[in-house]
Amino acid sequence: MKTAHFQCLAGISGDMILGALVDAGLEFDRLKEEISKLNIADYALEQHQVVKNGISGTKVDVIINETNAHRHLRDIEKIITGSGLSPSVKEKCIVIFHKIAAAEAKVHNTTVEKIHFHEVGSLDAVIDVAGSVAGLELLGVEKVTASKVHVGTGFTKCAHGQIPLPAPATLELLQGVPVYCQGIEKELVTPTGAAIITALADAFGEMPAMSVTNIGYGAGTRDLQIPNLLRLSLGDSTPEESGGFPDVRFNGSGSVRQREEVMVEVNIDDYNPEFYDYLFNRLFAQGAHDVFLQPIQMKKNRPAVKLNVLTHQDKMESILETIFRETSTIGVRAYPVTKYMLPYEIKTLATKYGDIKVKVASLNNKTTSINPEYEDCRAKAELFQEPVKVVYEYVKSAAQHAFAKK
Repeated sequence: MKTAHFQCLAGISGDMILGALVDAGLEFDRLKEEISKLNIADYALEQHQVVKNGISGTKVDVIINETNAHRHLRDIEKIITGSGLSPSVKEKCIVIFHKIAAAEAKVHNTTVEKIHFHEVGSLDAVIDVAGSVAGLELLGVEKVTASKVHVGTGFTKCAHGQIPLPAPATLELLQGVPVYCQGIEKELVTPTGAAIITALADAFGEMPAMSVTNIGYGAGTRDLQIPNLLRLSLGDSTPEESGGFPDVRFNGSGSVRQREEVMVEVNIDDYNPEFYDYLFNRLFAQGAHDVFLQPIQMKKNRPAVKLNVLTHQDKMESILETIFRETSTIGVRAYPVTKYMLPYEIKTLATKYGDIKVKVASLNNKTTSINPEYEDCRAKAELFQEPVKVVYEYVKSAAQHAFAKK
């Protein structure tokens, strides 16, 4: 599976993504050709090599003549839907701008329909989004992952005056994503960059197991005490759950895959249950494959829960650190377990809602289960204003006809 991993060591922005794509091998002329399909006049796209802290990268500049552009979501949708971009690129671009609109609407206590974009409504933001999505498609990327996101601190000036960093809309977009700050008083993550990466990335955390074929660095404008670069690694990977399994015979005929993992258990009776959602997100970001709770009864008949975390041995240090930092426990149990998995493939199904990924598992060359990817279905449900269960069941039925082997 062609995978793109973004290392957000100095944050992320739309132009940094474009620079990283070009630096990793995307032909600049092909990128310009795709962006020209937006049918936007009076702009220029330029690239040049820069050096940040001794590391060479590509700086892509989008030069627009307009000033103080305020657009509503419908105005941006009109530009995208009226363009010559591919249907899948159009769809992802609209999802990205819907995410921005929802974040801005929440910050300003209004509705998505009424919100008018300031900086993110300018044409250079539209070009950043369309170029990023189209560029990944041109490179044949099937899966996107990203590191923890480095955010800046301090204040910045926008159309509303001085605002804190990360900008309120940016922080809204980064909810559920692992972030960190090293005290750099600059805007490292823009709303456009946050929306692109959160809409496209399947996971945040360590680089997945992959054979790296290309590396690119997209440069930011400022010179910082750290390299102001977004690093992009391109390569081939297999779905995480199926990679690294040796085949094991099953009932004397078909085969399943086997992998040695570690189960971590923690009994907790004095933890605020409101915190578990945050804890789960942190554990998954640190490399947990599964996290779940079980009700138990401890000494003196105290009701409690058992936290269970399934992970790789090489992720144990970060998992244990997260548990000890985030919970009230002072001790955990850990033991090796053997995990058996049916082999499966991630396939892309073209539907009336657009392209949706589907997980297809099999045994003895017969399909045992077909499950649409929930996040894809959720995004389509939001885009088409449909109940997510309607989208999910429609995709599952269509996938059964397209992929099932009996």
